[in-house]
Amino acid sequence: MSLEHHQIKAAFSKAAQQYEQHAVLQKEALERLLERVDFDAFEAPQKMTIKNILDLGCGTGWAIEPLLQRFPDSQLIAADFSADMLAQISPHKQVECRQTDAHAIDIHANSVDLLFSNLMLQWCDEQTVLREIKRALKPGGLLHLTTMGEHTLHELRHAWSKIDDKPHVNRFVPANDLAELALRQGFDDVIADSELITMTYGSVIDVMKDLKNIGAHNTDNQRAKGLTSPRVLQELTTHYQQFRTDDGLYPATFELVYLRAKKSNKDKGLPLRIKD
Repeated sequence: MSLEHHQIKAAFSKAAQQYEQHAVLQKEALERLLERVDFDAFEAPQKMTIKNILDLGCGTGWAIEPLLQRFPDSQLIAADFSADMLAQISPHKQVECRQTDAHAIDIHANSVDLLFSNLMLQWCDEQTVLREIKRALKPGGLLHLTTMGEHTLHELRHAWSKIDDKPHVNRFVPANDLAELALRQGFDDVIADSELITMTYGSVIDVMKDLKNIGAHNTDNQRAKGLTSPRVLQELTTHYQQFRTDDGLYPATFELVYLRAKKSNKDKGLPLRIKD
Protein backbone atom coordinates (compact mmCIF):
# COMPACT_ATOMS: atom_id res chain seq x y z
CA MET A 1 0.00 0.00 0.00
CA SER A 2 1.49 3.34 -1.08
CA LEU A 3 0.38 5.91 1.49
CA GLU A 4 1.08 9.62 1.81
CA HIS A 5 2.44 9.72 5.36
CA HIS A 6 2.32 13.51 5.64
CA GLN A 7 -1.37 13.27 4.74
CA ILE A 8 -1.93 10.62 7.41
CA LYS A 9 -0.26 12.78 10.06
CA ALA A 10 -2.32 15.81 9.05
CA ALA A 11 -5.55 13.78 9.11
CA PHE A 12 -4.99 12.41 12.61
CA SER A 13 -3.84 15.77 13.96
CA LYS A 14 -7.00 17.38 12.59
CA ALA A 15 -9.14 14.63 14.12
CA ALA A 16 -7.52 14.78 17.58
CA GLN A 17 -10.14 16.81 19.45
CA GLN A 18 -13.16 14.81 18.26
CA TYR A 19 -11.32 11.49 17.99
CA GLU A 20 -12.55 9.95 21.24
CA GLN A 21 -16.24 10.55 20.61
CA HIS A 22 -16.13 8.81 17.23
CA ALA A 23 -13.55 6.04 17.63
CA VAL A 24 -15.93 3.26 18.68
CA LEU A 25 -14.01 0.57 16.81
CA GLN A 26 -10.72 1.66 18.38
CA LYS A 27 -12.21 1.29 21.86
CA GLU A 28 -13.51 -2.19 21.09
CA ALA A 29 -10.18 -3.24 19.59
CA LEU A 30 -8.38 -1.91 22.68
CA GLU A 31 -10.46 -4.05 25.04
CA ARG A 32 -9.88 -7.16 22.97
CA LEU A 33 -6.15 -6.54 22.73
CA LEU A 34 -5.87 -6.01 26.48
CA GLU A 35 -7.47 -9.41 27.04
CA ARG A 36 -4.62 -10.98 25.06
CA VAL A 37 -2.03 -9.07 27.05
CA ASP A 38 -3.67 -10.37 30.23
CA PHE A 39 -3.15 -13.96 29.20
CA ASP A 40 0.58 -13.52 28.56
CA ALA A 41 1.13 -11.42 31.67
CA PHE A 42 -1.00 -13.27 34.19
CA GLU A 43 -2.22 -16.64 32.91
CA ALA A 44 0.50 -18.13 30.72
CA PRO A 45 2.73 -20.82 32.29
CA GLN A 46 5.73 -18.48 32.07
CA LYS A 47 4.43 -15.16 33.36
CA MET A 48 6.31 -12.02 32.39
CA THR A 49 7.66 -9.15 34.44
CA ILE A 50 6.59 -5.91 32.81
CA LYS A 51 8.50 -2.82 33.96
CA ASN A 52 8.83 -0.72 30.80
CA ILE A 53 5.96 -0.29 28.32
CA LEU A 54 5.82 1.50 25.00
CA ASP A 55 2.35 2.37 23.72
CA LEU A 56 3.19 3.01 20.06
CA GLY A 57 0.65 5.11 18.18
CA CYS A 58 -1.03 5.91 21.48
CA GLY A 59 -3.42 8.51 20.05
CA THR A 60 -5.20 10.30 22.88
CA GLY A 61 -3.94 7.82 25.45
CA TRP A 62 -6.83 5.42 25.94
CA ALA A 63 -4.55 2.51 26.75
CA ILE A 64 -2.57 4.29 29.45
CA GLU A 65 -4.95 3.80 32.40
CA PRO A 66 -5.75 0.11 31.75
CA LEU A 67 -2.07 -0.70 31.17
CA LEU A 68 -1.01 1.01 34.41
CA GLN A 69 -3.81 -0.74 36.28
CA ARG A 70 -2.41 -4.06 35.11
CA PHE A 71 1.23 -3.10 35.67
CA PRO A 72 1.17 -0.55 38.51
CA ASP A 73 4.95 -0.54 39.00
CA SER A 74 5.75 0.11 35.37
CA GLN A 75 6.94 3.17 33.48
CA LEU A 76 5.13 3.90 30.22
CA ILE A 77 6.11 5.87 27.13
CA ALA A 78 3.09 7.11 25.20
CA ALA A 79 4.36 7.65 21.67
CA ASP A 80 2.60 9.14 18.67
CA PHE A 81 3.62 11.13 15.61
CA SER A 82 0.86 13.69 16.23
CA ALA A 83 1.55 16.37 18.83
CA ASP A 84 -2.17 17.20 18.77
CA MET A 85 -3.02 13.65 19.85
CA LEU A 86 -0.42 13.71 22.63
CA ALA A 87 -1.78 17.05 23.85
CA GLN A 88 -5.02 15.29 24.85
CA ILE A 89 -3.18 13.10 27.42
CA SER A 90 -3.32 14.17 31.08
CA PRO A 91 0.03 14.38 32.93
CA HIS A 92 0.96 11.30 34.96
CA LYS A 93 4.13 10.64 36.95
CA GLN A 94 4.59 7.21 35.36
CA VAL A 95 3.96 8.38 31.80
CA GLU A 96 6.24 10.14 29.37
CA CYS A 97 4.65 11.48 26.19
CA ARG A 98 6.99 11.34 23.22
CA GLN A 99 6.38 12.56 19.69
CA THR A 100 8.09 10.14 17.33
CA ASP A 101 7.65 8.33 14.03
CA ALA A 102 7.05 4.58 14.25
CA HIS A 103 9.42 4.10 11.31
CA ALA A 104 12.30 5.49 13.42
CA ILE A 105 11.25 5.23 17.06
CA ASP A 106 13.02 7.65 19.39
CA ILE A 107 13.85 5.07 22.03
CA HIS A 108 16.86 3.10 23.26
CA ALA A 109 17.41 -0.37 21.85
CA ASN A 110 16.61 -3.29 24.16
CA SER A 111 14.65 -1.10 26.56
CA VAL A 112 11.01 -2.23 26.46
CA ASP A 113 9.36 -5.26 28.10
CA LEU A 114 6.00 -4.78 26.39
CA LEU A 115 5.29 -2.98 23.14
CA PHE A 116 1.58 -2.32 22.79
CA SER A 117 0.04 -0.85 19.66
CA ASN A 118 -3.65 -0.54 18.85
CA LEU A 119 -4.71 0.13 15.25
CA MET A 120 -1.62 2.02 14.13
CA LEU A 121 0.35 -0.39 11.96
CA GLN A 122 -2.07 -0.19 9.02
CA TRP A 123 -0.94 3.40 8.36
CA CYS A 124 2.74 2.42 8.17
CA ASP A 125 5.28 0.45 6.22
CA GLU A 126 4.84 -2.75 8.19
CA GLN A 127 8.29 -4.19 7.59
CA THR A 128 10.11 -1.04 8.72
CA VAL A 129 7.98 -0.66 11.84
CA LEU A 130 8.35 -4.30 12.85
CA ARG A 131 12.12 -3.93 12.55
CA GLU A 132 12.00 -0.85 14.81
CA ILE A 133 9.75 -2.64 17.29
CA LYS A 134 12.20 -5.52 17.51
CA ARG A 135 15.06 -3.07 18.10
CA ALA A 136 13.15 -1.41 20.94
CA LEU A 137 12.18 -4.63 22.74
CA LYS A 138 14.39 -6.22 25.35
CA PRO A 139 15.50 -9.79 24.70
CA GLY A 140 12.43 -11.80 25.65
CA GLY A 141 10.23 -8.71 25.26
CA LEU A 142 6.63 -9.05 24.13
CA LEU A 143 4.74 -7.45 21.24
CA HIS A 144 0.96 -7.18 21.15
CA LEU A 145 -0.72 -5.17 18.41
CA THR A 146 -3.84 -4.83 16.34
CA THR A 147 -4.09 -3.68 12.76
CA MET A 148 -6.58 -3.79 9.90
CA GLY A 149 -6.83 -6.81 7.61
CA GLU A 150 -7.49 -7.24 3.92
CA HIS A 151 -11.28 -7.58 4.23
CA THR A 152 -11.71 -4.21 5.93
CA LEU A 153 -14.41 -2.03 4.30
CA HIS A 154 -15.03 -4.58 1.56
CA GLU A 155 -18.55 -3.20 1.07
CA LEU A 156 -17.29 0.31 0.39
CA ARG A 157 -14.49 -1.00 -1.84
CA HIS A 158 -16.99 -3.06 -3.88
CA ALA A 159 -19.33 -0.10 -4.33
CA TRP A 160 -16.49 2.14 -5.52
CA SER A 161 -15.26 -0.54 -7.93
CA LYS A 162 -18.53 -0.22 -9.84
CA ILE A 163 -17.78 3.47 -10.46
CA ASP A 164 -14.09 3.61 -11.37
CA ASP A 165 -10.78 1.81 -10.85
CA LYS A 166 -9.15 4.36 -8.51
CA PRO A 167 -8.09 3.28 -4.97
CA HIS A 168 -10.84 4.92 -2.91
CA VAL A 169 -10.37 2.54 0.03
CA ASN A 170 -7.02 1.76 1.66
CA ARG A 171 -5.76 -1.79 1.23
CA PHE A 172 -4.29 -3.66 4.17
CA VAL A 173 -1.92 -6.60 4.67
CA PRO A 174 -3.48 -10.05 5.19
CA ALA A 175 -2.93 -11.64 8.60
CA ASN A 176 -0.80 -14.46 7.17
CA ASP A 177 1.45 -11.99 5.38
CA LEU A 178 1.88 -9.99 8.57
CA ALA A 179 2.91 -13.12 10.46
CA GLU A 180 5.41 -13.92 7.70
CA LEU A 181 6.88 -10.41 7.97
CA ALA A 182 7.33 -10.86 11.73
CA LEU A 183 9.01 -14.23 11.25
CA ARG A 184 11.38 -12.79 8.67
CA GLN A 185 12.32 -10.08 11.15
CA GLY A 186 13.39 -12.84 13.54
CA PHE A 187 10.53 -12.74 16.06
CA ASP A 188 9.73 -15.90 18.03
CA ASP A 189 6.37 -17.39 19.05
CA VAL A 190 4.52 -15.45 16.34
CA ILE A 191 0.73 -15.70 16.37
CA ALA A 192 -1.49 -13.78 13.94
CA ASP A 193 -5.24 -14.18 13.75
CA SER A 194 -8.23 -12.04 12.89
CA GLU A 195 -11.93 -11.49 13.40
CA LEU A 196 -14.59 -9.45 11.65
CA ILE A 197 -16.40 -6.58 13.35
CA THR A 198 -19.37 -5.00 11.57
CA MET A 199 -20.64 -1.52 12.36
CA THR A 200 -23.85 -0.08 10.89
CA TYR A 201 -24.73 3.40 9.67
CA GLY A 202 -27.76 5.31 8.47
CA SER A 203 -26.20 6.14 5.12
CA VAL A 204 -23.08 5.67 3.03
CA ILE A 205 -22.23 9.30 3.72
CA ASP A 206 -22.28 8.49 7.45
CA VAL A 207 -19.77 5.69 6.83
CA MET A 208 -17.40 8.07 5.08
CA LYS A 209 -17.89 10.84 7.67
CA ASP A 210 -17.08 8.46 10.50
CA LEU A 211 -13.83 7.42 8.83
CA LYS A 212 -12.91 11.06 8.37
CA ASN A 213 -13.73 11.96 11.99
CA ILE A 214 -11.17 9.47 13.26
CA GLY A 215 -8.58 10.42 10.63
CA ALA A 216 -8.96 7.11 8.81
CA HIS A 217 -10.12 8.16 5.36
CA ASN A 218 -8.32 7.19 2.17
CA THR A 219 -4.68 8.31 2.04
CA ASP A 220 -3.42 6.28 -0.91
CA ASN A 221 -1.23 8.49 -3.09
CA GLN A 222 -3.02 7.21 -6.20
CA ARG A 223 -6.44 8.22 -4.90
CA ALA A 224 -8.72 10.66 -6.68
CA LYS A 225 -8.23 14.15 -5.24
CA GLY A 226 -11.01 16.62 -4.53
CA LEU A 227 -14.59 16.43 -3.26
CA THR A 228 -17.00 13.69 -4.27
CA SER A 229 -19.92 15.10 -6.26
CA PRO A 230 -23.57 14.51 -5.22
CA ARG A 231 -24.07 12.47 -8.39
CA VAL A 232 -21.20 10.14 -7.53
CA LEU A 233 -22.39 9.83 -3.92
CA GLN A 234 -25.81 8.79 -5.18
CA GLU A 235 -24.25 6.24 -7.51
CA LEU A 236 -22.09 4.95 -4.67
CA THR A 237 -25.16 4.54 -2.47
CA THR A 238 -26.92 2.60 -5.23
CA HIS A 239 -24.08 0.11 -5.50
CA TYR A 240 -23.92 -0.23 -1.69
CA GLN A 241 -27.59 -1.25 -1.50
CA GLN A 242 -26.93 -4.99 -1.80
CA PHE A 243 -25.24 -4.96 1.62
CA ARG A 244 -28.04 -3.22 3.53
CA THR A 245 -29.33 -4.97 6.63
CA ASP A 246 -32.95 -6.02 7.16
CA ASP A 247 -33.56 -2.82 9.11
CA GLY A 248 -32.22 -0.68 6.28
CA LEU A 249 -28.80 0.18 7.72
CA TYR A 250 -25.51 0.25 5.83
CA PRO A 251 -22.88 -2.14 7.25
CA ALA A 252 -19.15 -1.47 7.27
CA THR A 253 -16.99 -4.51 8.01
CA PHE A 254 -13.60 -4.20 9.68
CA GLU A 255 -11.18 -7.11 9.85
CA LEU A 256 -9.31 -6.78 13.11
CA VAL A 257 -5.91 -8.51 12.93
CA TYR A 258 -3.99 -9.41 16.09
CA LEU A 259 -0.24 -9.96 16.09
CA ARG A 260 1.55 -11.40 19.10
CA ALA A 261 5.29 -12.10 19.02
CA LYS A 262 8.37 -12.26 21.24
CA LYS A 263 11.91 -11.11 20.76
CA SER A 264 14.35 -13.98 21.28
CA ASN A 265 16.11 -14.06 24.64
CA LYS A 266 19.35 -14.44 22.69
CA ASP A 267 18.69 -11.44 20.45
CA LYS A 268 20.54 -8.35 21.69
CA GLY A 269 19.04 -6.28 18.90
CA LEU A 270 20.48 -3.40 16.90
CA PRO A 271 22.67 -0.67 18.42
CA LEU A 272 21.26 2.45 20.03
CA ARG A 273 19.70 4.82 17.52
CA ILE A 274 21.78 7.99 17.41
CA LYS A 275 20.05 11.21 16.48
CA ASP A 276 21.65 13.47 13.89
